[in-house]
Amino acid sequence: MHEWLNKYHDHLKLKNYSADTLKNYLFYLKHFSVYLRENGIHDIPSVTKDTIRRYQIHLYEKLNRKGSTDTVASQNVALRAIKSFFRFLTEENYLVADPARGVSYAREPKKLPRSILTQSEAKKILHAPDTKTVLGYRDRAILEVLYSSAIRRKELSDLLLQDIDTEEGLIRVNEGKGKKDRIVPLGKIACRYLENYIKAVRPSLIRHPYENHLFLSLRGTQLQRNDISIIARYYAEKSKIKKRVTTHTFRHTCATLMLRNKANIRHIQELLGHSSLNSTQIYTSVSIADLKEVHSKCHPREKDNE
Repeated sequence: MHEWLNKYHDHLKLKNYSADTLKNYLFYLKHFSVYLRENGIHDIPSVTKDTIRRYQIHLYEKLNRKGSTDTVASQNVALRAIKSFFRFLTEENYLVADPARGVSYAREPKKLPRSILTQSEAKKILHAPDTKTVLGYRDRAILEVLYSSAIRRKELSDLLLQDIDTEEGLIRVNEGKGKKDRIVPLGKIACRYLENYIKAVRPSLIRHPYENHLFLSLRGTQLQRNDISIIARYYAEKSKIKKRVTTHTFRHTCATLMLRNKANIRHIQELLGHSSLNSTQIYTSVSIADLKEVHSKCHPREKDNE
C-alpha cells in the first residue's frame, strides 16, 4: 500500500491539488489501509466493491474520539479519497478494473448554518475590540473584513499587502478553496479600518522587513488560521453573544443578510467562491424571521382580537 500511496501522492501533486487536499486524502487512505490489513487484505488487487461497501458500513458505525460517529459529510470525504485513489490506479493501468466505481455516496442531510448573527449582534462584535490598542485595531480590521467580504479564515490569513485595493474597495483572493482565484468587494467601512491598519498599525507589528502578509501577529509573522478563530470567538464572548461564533459565522451571516436584502443568488455564489450553485442554495431557505413576519400578516387567527 505504501508504494501505491506514494505514486498517488505524486499524481495529486502533478495535478496541482492543494496541500490541504493532499494531507486529507492521504489521511483517509492510511485509515483505509489499516482497515484492509485488519481484515486480512494485504494487496490492492484483492480489494473488491464489496470490500469498499463494507468499509462504508465500518465508517458509519465506528466511534471517534468524542464517542460519537462521524458526520455523513466526513464519511463521504473518506469515500471520495478512496474513489479517487482507485480511479487513478485504473487509469494508470495498475488495476484492470475499478472496484470503487459504482459505490454510491451516502445521502447527506441538508442542514442550515446554525449560527447566523443578527445585524445588531454583528455590530456588537465589531465594536468589541479596543481600537486604541495595536492588537485591538488589528482585530477590528480583521472582523470588518470577514463580515464585509465573507472570505474564509485561510483566505484571510494568506492575504498579502498587494492583494488589497482600498481605493477601489476590492480584495484579491489567491488560491481559495479548489485553488481558485477571485476578486471580492470590500465595503467602505471595512476599507477605512483596513487602510488605517496598513498605514498606522501594521508598521508597529513588523519585525521582518520582507514580511508581506497583511495581518501580522505580535511576533511579526503571518497570523495563522487558529489565531483568527480565537479572535472571532473571544470578541463574541466579550460581546455576551450566546451563539457559537466562528470565522465561518461571519461568512454565513454576510450571505444570509445580503440575500434577505434581495441580493442575487449568483452574485452570492461569486462572493463566496462556490464552484457550484448547489453550495449556495442553502442560503435561499426562508429565514425564520421572514417566516414569522408572513405568518403574523397572513394567518387568519392572527387577525382575531380575543
